[in-house]
Parts: sequence; structure tokens; C-alpha cells
Amino acid sequence: MDEFARLNDLYNLKILDSNPEKKFDELTHLASLICGMPISLVSLIDKDRQWFKSVYGMELKETLRADGFCHYLLDGTPFFEIKNAEKDKRFKDSPLVTGYPFISYYAGAPIMSTSGQVLGALCVIDQKENSLNENQKEALKILVRKATSYLSTRKTFIDQQKHIELSANRLKQILDNTPGVIFQLRIQDNFEISFDFISKGIQEVHPHLSDEKMKAQPKIFLNYIHPDDEEEFRKSMRKSASTLSPYKYNFRVKLNGDNIKWFKVRVIPKRIDDETVVWFGTLMDVSSIMEYETILEQITFDISHVIRKPLTTLLGLNTTLRNHTELSEADLREYSDMINIVVKELDVFTRKLDQFYQLKVVDHHKRV
Repeated sequence: MDEFARLNDLYNLKILDSNPEKKFDELTHLASLICGMPISLVSLIDKDRQWFKSVYGMELKETLRADGFCHYLLDGTPFFEIKNAEKDKRFKDSPLVTGYPFISYYAGAPIMSTSGQVLGALCVIDQKENSLNENQKEALKILVRKATSYLSTRKTFIDQQKHIELSANRLKQILDNTPGVIFQLRIQDNFEISFDFISKGIQEVHPHLSDEKMKAQPKIFLNYIHPDDEEEFRKSMRKSASTLSPYKYNFRVKLNGDNIKWFKVRVIPKRIDDETVVWFGTLMDVSSIMEYETILEQITFDISHVIRKPLTTLLGLNTTLRNHTELSEADLREYSDMINIVVKELDVFTRKLDQFYQLKVVDHHKRV
């Protein structure tokens, strides 16, 4: 017997000191009825005690392992029977024989783990000398196989639960380390909201936010939206929840002072019952994209306004040259100088524009 492996199998079942279960209570009741015995037990053998998962016919919940009978099955014996404990030198001085429950007759068969370790026994007890016929012994073994099957099912369930928890933890780690924020939000018809899940990326949105705080106070996020964006944010949120339309919205989050960040929220809504809509969504920092859009708008403005003057001048000179077919050398020199001035102005402007753009690109890469 490998005691370490046996106890490991027993502890992995997480059954010791658990609440009563009907399926085990039915086994002990059947065992007593079939065998004609007043007491029946599903006994699990711990390191120093035997603990009863189910008890029929007595009040004890556990005893010392050394005082009991069931540990005699640990060597792999398929059936163990004591017809009169008072006359058996191994048991006659046991407190379970000399005192309550005054055991005289004992018969038990081993309950096994999926790896073949003996975990305990299903046993029947009488307070007088007795015996079982072959049919009763076979019935007791059948009930033991049923008890073993129950424990096997329990082991499978625990293993699956561990696998699910491990997979869930891995998934959470992946989501928590994914850029941006990933969330699942429930919206009731009265627009009460709650988060089923929100990744730790929410801490990057604002220093005062965390996934725990968002779960505890889901509406607190609205306090950090820029005042100019809050009303539209609420309206578009309600519209998406009502129409189940995909939701996209760019908004600003207030930071310290006048600092802001731009974020884009993307949501796929799904109604799960008559009163609840679930949002599966992401929240991404798009500040750099919005900054580039601002830069491009500025460039467009500069091109349309600053370049207008030199282009107008060039067009005017071109018209003048076309209308004056006979020009003196001095006139040509004067027009040439004017064109050079305009060209230099354009060159200076385009160089400044290029430098400005390159600085913005370098600054962006440093921040990224």
C-alpha cells in the first residue's frame, strides 16, 4: 500500500468533512435493508481517523482510525468480515466494541479511487453476532461499486473544474495584458449597468480607475469623460442598447489640468433576455491618431492659406508676361527677381512644414 498516493487521491476529492449527500445516504440505507443490519456506513480513511460520509443507524460522524475496522481493507482485501468482535483478539478491547456503538458484527468492502487506491469502505454493522449469505455479500459489493462510481464522477468533475479555472485564469492573463481595455457590460432596461469582466487595461485610461473600482461602481467612468462629450456618449450608448446596433464612439477623458486623452469604444451588443443587453467591447487609446488628424488639418489649412499668396503672385506674373510680348531686358530682370522671391518663399515654407511634420513623427515614436 502506498499511503502517500492513497491520501493524495482522497484529498484530491475534497470530500472529507463535506455535507451529507442523498446518493450516499441511499447507499447506506439500501445496505442496511439488504443485509438486515441496523447500522451502515460509508467510511473514508484519513491519516489518523475514519470519517463517515454517510451514516445510517447511529450518531457518530468519525472515529480514530486505529479503533475502527475499515483500515483492515487497506491491503486490498476484497471483503472483510468479523462475526463476533468480542471474541476477536484484534477488536475485543476496541472502544467501539466495549462502548458505543457496541459493535459485534462487521462486514465491509473497499471503496476504490480511479487509480486503484483504497479510500475507505461501505460496511454494515450489528450489535450482536451475525453473518451474511452469499447474495447479501454480492449485493454489498455491488453497492460498493456504485459508491466507487460516485467518487469517480466527483473526481472527473473536480478535474474539469480545475481545467476550466486554469483556462479562465490563462484567458484573464491574456486579456489583462492585451493593449487597451476589453470588457463585458450588462445593461438593464432601466439602464442600470454592471461589469461581468473588465481587463486591467482600464488603469491606463485614468490613474484613478481600476478593474475592481469599475466593477464596484460601474458608472464612475462617466465622471472622467470630457463634459463636451458626455451627453453624446450617453445618448449613443442608449441608442445602441435599444436598437442592438454596433456601437463606435470617439471621446475624450479628462486628466490632470487641461490634459486629455482620446479613446475609441467599439461594442457589439447582444440581448440575452427581455430585460438585459450585454455589450462585448473594447476601448482603445487613439490620442496619437487624433493628433495626426489635427496635424493634417493644420497642414491643409497652411497649404490653403499660406501658399495662396505666392501662388497668386506667380499667376499674376504669368498673366503679365503673356500680355506683354515686348519687354525690355530690365523688365525681364525685374520679373525674374520677383519670381525668385516667390520661389524662395515657397521653399522656406515647405522646409518649415517638413521640419514640423518630422518633429511630430519623432515625438510620437518616443511616446509610443
